[in-house]
Amino acid sequence: MEIQGRIKTIFATETVGQNGFQKRDLVITTDGQYPQDIIIQFAQGNCALLDNFQVGQIVKIHFNLQGREWTSPQGEVKYFNTVLGWKIELIQTTNVAQQQQQAPQGYAQPFQGYQQQPQYAPPQQTQAYPPQGQPQYQQGQMFNNMGQAPAQDDGMPF
Repeated sequence: MEIQGRIKTIFATETVGQNGFQKRDLVITTDGQYPQDIIIQFAQGNCALLDNFQVGQIVKIHFNLQGREWTSPQGEVKYFNTVLGWKIELIQTTNVAQQQQQAPQGYAQPFQGYQQQPQYAPPQQTQAYPPQGQPQYQQGQMFNNMGQAPAQDDGMPF
């Protein structure tokens, strides 16, 4: 699986447990209508993969999803998930691409946009009566504060 987002935080490498297990966490913020902060763990030799990345960079991370069951000393069973990253790639941003496209001084920049073409449609035929099942258009009416239509002489010039 993979996910893309902007690096929010890169944590230091931690050694956990008696066997020297190493892990390093990274938080990315996804893009979209509902951005999410996702923590991704890199373990053992993969911790070093994060050394060349900085907060603010947009990256694509390849990961595996791991789940496990744990029973507390009181006998309560809980479940945990780990997002375990194994590859990270830098994604080129539009700022870099825009800098490369700038024309040298003294030369005109070529037009690179979409030009709206005129749209042609056959003329619409007007109907004396609306089709069956369609709401009938009625002249709008203004209402005063009491919900009543104003009298004909409301002082308005139109």
